Amino acid sequence: MDGLLGGGLRAGRVVEVYGQSGCGKTQLAMQAALLVAARKEKAVFIDSEGAFRPERVLAMARARKQFSEGLLERIEYVRVTTAAAQSDAVQAIAKRSETAAARLVAIDTFTRNFTLDYPGHSNLQSRQGGLDVLLSDIARDAFIHGRAYLLANRVTFAEEGGETRIGGRTMEELVHCSVHLEKSKEGVKATRVSDGATAQLGQIGDAGLL
Repeated sequence: MDGLLGGGLRAGRVVEVYGQSGCGKTQLAMQAALLVAARKEKAVFIDSEGAFRPERVLAMARARKQFSEGLLERIEYVRVTTAAAQSDAVQAIAKRSETAAARLVAIDTFTRNFTLDYPGHSNLQSRQGGLDVLLSDIARDAFIHGRAYLLANRVTFAEEGGETRIGGRTMEELVHCSVHLEKSKEGVKATRVSDGATAQLGQIGDAGLL
């Protein structure tokens, strides 16, 4: 992942990772939050799946010899069950003293609440419109406050065959880059598949590898 992302997650940039269930998206999001917390900095984990496990984070920290007192307290956990709550959680980050200085925001899984609140083709316009607004807010927050965002995303199957990210072109255009995760016999294959239009924003994060 460090190689695919040019050294790691960068402050001011938004990275999407997507793939089928069980390919390691949640694991990656928790590990990213752990690495920030281990540096005694703040991370925010916005959870739409209910998959965050503090005991797993602690086990990872001990395995990596990165355990420290107060580790979990430096990961601000936010459970969201609706698209509106997810948008509110992002907007509140810069306003709350507990999270204003956060270096990383991980969202797992980014599109879940939108597919539940706006299901089916008849709600496509509303769903994509909501994602567009939230992604714009995220890109703005990342740019202004120098935060890295990691968005874990699900996949669906395209009519022409093969996997495609949920959110389609909206996701493609408003993230800096996307990485596709696929399970294989050897483990998990990660492929950088696109650089979004948002990558043309300013270079605030170029010196800010997490």
